[in-house]
Amino acid sequence: MVTKLLTPLSYSMEGSAFFLYTSAVTAEDLQEAESLRYCPMIFQEQIPKQREMRVVFVAGQLFVGSLDASRYAATTLDWRRTNSGECPWQPGELPPLVGDRLQSLMAKLRLGFGAIDLIQTPAGDYVFLEVNPTGEWGMLERDLGYPIAEAIADALLIE
Repeated sequence: MVTKLLTPLSYSMEGSAFFLYTSAVTAEDLQEAESLRYCPMIFQEQIPKQREMRVVFVAGQLFVGSLDASRYAATTLDWRRTNSGECPWQPGELPPLVGDRLQSLMAKLRLGFGAIDLIQTPAGDYVFLEVNPTGEWGMLERDLGYPIAEAIADALLIE
C-alpha cells in the first residue's frame, strides 16, 4: 500500500519547502497506525505501473500527458521526486472506452475542469486514481505545447 497527503501543506503561491511525496507503507508504519486517526492521508493499493498519466479535462476536451514509469520506478514511487529532465512528459493517448468513461465521470460530477490521474499497468489496464478539480496542468502545456490555458479561457468565455 502507498500513502499520500490529502491536502497541501502550503496555500501560498510560493509553495512549501516541506513536501510529502507518495510513499510506501511499511510494517513499521502500521505499528503506530492509530496515531494517524486525525491525519489528512490517503491510503491506496500500490499498483504496478508501466505509465502514469495526467489527463486534463477542460469543457469536454482531454489533454493527455504520459510518463514512462520505468525511468523512475527503481528509485521512487512518485514521479515528482525525479530530477529535472529525468522523466519527461510525453504526449499520451487513451483508448476510446477510457476517454468515454472519463467524459461520463466529469458529466456526472458536473465538473468543467479536472486533472485526472491514471496508471497504465504492465498488463495494459487503466486504473483511475483521482480527479482533482484544481489540479496542476502547466507542465503539460510547457512540455507538450498543449493549449490548456486557451481552452480554459474559451470555456470561461462561453459560461
